[in-house]
Amino acid sequence: GFFLAAYDYLVQNYKLDKDEKDFLKNKTFSGNEIVANTRRLALMNMFLHNIGELTGESMISPNDALIADTGVRFDFVLANPPFGKKSSMTITNEDGEQEKEDLTYNRQDFWTTTSNKQLNFVQHIYSLLKITGKAAVVVPDNVLFEGGAGEVVRQKILANTDLHTILRLPTGIFYKQGVKANVIFFDNKPANKEPWTKEVWIYDFRTKIHCTLRKNRMQCDELKDFIKCYNSENRFERKET
Repeated sequence: GFFLAAYDYLVQNYKLDKDEKDFLKNKTFSGNEIVANTRRLALMNMFLHNIGELTGESMISPNDALIADTGVRFDFVLANPPFGKKSSMTITNEDGEQEKEDLTYNRQDFWTTTSNKQLNFVQHIYSLLKITGKAAVVVPDNVLFEGGAGEVVRQKILANTDLHTILRLPTGIFYKQGVKANVIFFDNKPANKEPWTKEVWIYDFRTKIHCTLRKNRMQCDELKDFIKCYNSENRFERKET
């Protein structure tokens, strides 16, 4: 979904020459999906929208993104990582029964070791960015407020990037009821003695708003005010509403 939306935006808003069209089709997008059926659906959806080649290299890896740093860096990361408090793997015990074990990723490039899935994804996404890279990531409230490892990750993100925007999303837009989520926008920066984040701009699209997946779905038009306020032409000239 992120890929298709980004592709449509670029095609509709920019006049691309032959080389740029080829780059957009074959070299722009890269992602991970460890659920085999979901990955097949995503790839087929992309092929149907003229992204990638059936005979070319797969744009969506089946590997667990969190296991290791591949060394590849990106200009933009758009992500809605899996929700759920802990990473886990299913194993078969000595009695032949399946059970789940908490999974902790020990990566040297991570700031802290935790079994909290979202905190691991935030650390991983930071590791994917070029020095000038930008990220927009959907995260649940626990990423913004949790202590311990959550506090460590927040301090590092605020210090090493410019976390300039938080969009508070309404409840009822995800399949699991009552999920409170946000989109955090941050720009990577080179190493610096002083923290890069000076101000965080918060847009509240949650208070007194409740959506449902059936009768009251969130519509794209409802985000027009946020897009206008975001002021991507020059976000330093934003005005409070």
